[in-house]
Amino acid sequence: MIKTSSSVQYYSVRGTTADAIFDDMKRNGLFDNKGRRAFGVTSAEWSMDWKRIETTRPAVCSAESMTILLNLVVTLPQHDQLNDLSRGIRTNWQRFAASVAVHEQRHVDIYLNGAKTMKTRMDAITTKSSSCSELENVIDSVWASQQAETERAQNEFHLEDEARIQNNRKPLQDQIDINQARLTAINSEFRSLDQTLDDVKRQRDTTHARIGAVEAEMAKSGASPPKCSQARLTGRIQALCEEYKALVAADNALVDQHNGAASRRNNLADEHNRIVAVNNGLIEAYNWTQ
Repeated sequence: MIKTSSSVQYYSVRGTTADAIFDDMKRNGLFDNKGRRAFGVTSAEWSMDWKRIETTRPAVCSAESMTILLNLVVTLPQHDQLNDLSRGIRTNWQRFAASVAVHEQRHVDIYLNGAKTMKTRMDAITTKSSSCSELENVIDSVWASQQAETERAQNEFHLEDEARIQNNRKPLQDQIDINQARLTAINSEFRSLDQTLDDVKRQRDTTHARIGAVEAEMAKSGASPPKCSQARLTGRIQALCEEYKALVAADNALVDQHNGAASRRNNLADEHNRIVAVNNGLIEAYNWTQ
């Protein structure tokens, strides 16, 4: 006969945002029997009690009775602050917790099916008589092999369900990757634009210093930039005026270059912020997808 028991226990989860909730589960959550991080766990404890009948003539044994015991404990997440969650987060959490429960119920079903198969295989053994050592060896072999087969079924389900989850997440992950690549490109252009702005600033500082020097030279000769339009300038003043005009034109070009780079950087900053906001939403959807 089979005797099974099943109980459910919970571990606490806190946090009022998706990031905080999943961070909390990663820090304080569970690991399965293979050391893999898990949101829920179903543990099984097998035991067996059997009695044999032994005859002396001939010296054979048969099983008088056998009880297979299977104790299952399901551990699920339970949020301690449901009333503190926003409507959207609470809905996502409830959907997520339900999916974890469904997943663990499948593990329970696999264990129960394994126990039924164990009974069927033991029934086939206990209806036959054999030497006592042979009977014990066969029972031990079936006991170990059926548990191993049940664990293989559990692992197959885990891999299949993980593949299903990853397939559901793939469109989200693809878009996250595309956005992340764009953010990387934007950050690279940020660095280039910042370098350009620094270079332009240094060039303008140099140009302004030279303009000041030219104006000082003009002043020594009683001239100034406004007088450059007058006729009959001395050769020296004429040269200073030409240099001044060239410096002003160069500074204007630098101003245009600075404004263009600054405008481009501002546009990129807006795009960067939009993509980050979209990606944060995609990552949240990815985390909730089970």
